[in-house]
Amino acid sequence: MEKFVTNKNALKLALLITIFVFQYVAVWSGEDARITDIRFWQSPEEAQVVMDISSPPRVSPVSELRDGTLYFDIENCAFRPGRQRYPLQNPFLEVLTVQQSAEHRVRVFFRVPDGVEAKTFVLPVTASKGDRIVIFLREPQAQLIKRRNAELSEVNRLKAENVKIVVLDPGHGGEDPGTRNNGIIEKNYVMTMGKLIKAYFDRDPRFKAVLTRDGDYIIPLQRRREIAEHLGADAFVSLHVNYNSRKAIRGIEVYYESPRGAVGEAERLVAEMENQVDFGGVVDNTSVVKREIVERQAAIMNKSRQLAERAEVQLAASVVELPSRGVKRAGFKVLHSMAMPSILVEFGYTSNLQDVAVLKNYNARTRMAQGVYLGVRDFLLNPIQEGLDTSYLDYIRTAEANKKALAARRKAAQAKKAESKKKAGRYRVKAGDTLSKIAVQHKVPLARILNLNNISSKHVIKVGDTILIPAK
Repeated sequence: MEKFVTNKNALKLALLITIFVFQYVAVWSGEDARITDIRFWQSPEEAQVVMDISSPPRVSPVSELRDGTLYFDIENCAFRPGRQRYPLQNPFLEVLTVQQSAEHRVRVFFRVPDGVEAKTFVLPVTASKGDRIVIFLREPQAQLIKRRNAELSEVNRLKAENVKIVVLDPGHGGEDPGTRNNGIIEKNYVMTMGKLIKAYFDRDPRFKAVLTRDGDYIIPLQRRREIAEHLGADAFVSLHVNYNSRKAIRGIEVYYESPRGAVGEAERLVAEMENQVDFGGVVDNTSVVKREIVERQAAIMNKSRQLAERAEVQLAASVVELPSRGVKRAGFKVLHSMAMPSILVEFGYTSNLQDVAVLKNYNARTRMAQGVYLGVRDFLLNPIQEGLDTSYLDYIRTAEANKKALAARRKAAQAKKAESKKKAGRYRVKAGDTLSKIAVQHKVPLARILNLNNISSKHVIKVGDTILIPAK
């Protein structure tokens, strides 16, 4: 990211440490868990220490020494190096020490600069990752606000000079490598592409390009979008490479927001506003608010479509070795913004060897980077067609009609059920009764009894219970 985005100052504010430890307790089988790896990820706003553990760890609450050093214990755990000290001396973490403090216990010490907020938690095993202990570190809120205000001042200066802000978003990063195939690791590849594209914009004084990340670290999907919105971006471009189990599939794809994804975002925003009412906020008319949100979305989606189309045209012309699969729509979270046109570029398929050969070719990479630059430049400097995304509005109308029809069917079903309950007989359960026996005895389908009584076939009835029996 640019200097005005990533400026790192010494963090010397009042100490505020909030520690949340989520414990996963494993029954010790006689063999200690092992710390297999320790990694450190840092972004401009936060950092993480990640400890990989061979089995679910039992972690003690975090304690504090007199000098402000924090520590916690990992029970039934071994650390083969014995004692390892990491004098990091960066704005987030001054030192990390890991030592075998007892035969079956590892103690972890860490000290943070004044004002850094720290949280420690355990992440359980997933399909792609093992058990992990994470120390999450975040810069002080006051420092964060100060830095973001400085960013805004710089952005406002640039906008006053009619400079267009383009935010480039290299996907994945840190603990999330993306696809890894045929010698390409997505997080590294798109970082390279982001810097190449940025270099083209940097040579053009009409633009200011900013990277959402300039190193190997994680940024949450929503935060990527927020970075661009905070900077008042004129365009947002998320960068990725693709993978498919069908290895014959290949080519470039350019995406913009799908109707379904936009509907979900609209409903989320409306729900947020309704929650504000619950907490004393003011929203005059929810339906009016939702209509305004939908219209803003439709206007941005119309612009995003034109940005996607111009980027796709330039990419297809710049890299003829890669076939274009055209402009598509998807509900990617990074595309949900209502503040700026947003697209996502898939440069090719790492699962296809022809694509891989092109992706690894330096000349092709520079031409792809130039293609993205030319497409965005074409969109931002030339007239576009104002208006609303009609397909999205049609989707909204259909979705609303379906929702009303479903509500009507449910209401009718509830009324019918209420009427059935009025006409239903009552049966008191006796010893030896089962739901099936009761259904046979009264000559009515078991399903009707279950539905009328709001119970499942696994429901256990007891002597003395009253069961509603549908009228024949």
